[in-house]
Amino acid sequence: MIERSQWGEGLSREDMEQFAQYLYVATAEPQEIIFNEGAREPYMCFISKGLVRITKGDSRKTVKTIGDIGPGRSVGEMSIIDGLPRSATARAIEETVALVLTRDNFDRLIKDNPRLGVALYKKLAQMVSHRLRVSDWMLAEYIYVE
Repeated sequence: MIERSQWGEGLSREDMEQFAQYLYVATAEPQEIIFNEGAREPYMCFISKGLVRITKGDSRKTVKTIGDIGPGRSVGEMSIIDGLPRSATARAIEETVALVLTRDNFDRLIKDNPRLGVALYKKLAQMVSHRLRVSDWMLAEYIYVE
């Protein structure tokens, strides 16, 4: 599962096997909440099968769809990094299977295998940076006025 995801890129087979020891498999039925905006449980999910919709409430409490996340992608990375409340809600749209990495297990992985931990932190940083750049572009398009 890891090998087919963006997280497997650049990792050796041995690294992926070690990484897998810190993950567990979870399933979600259609319409089941994976996590709610504002929740504090620090874990991220690597989607193996299915589709997850990310939504966020605006200042008027209107729920907006941010995007859909499918196999090979991940959700919830920010909670692994900062431990702050969730910035959005993730809900399964289809029957979904995910590999889950808790913050505690990520901390254990870093302690047990610092080299692999640094490689995974680098992937996290690249992913968050990419999403921030996309958000910046979307914000600029939204506020642009002639």
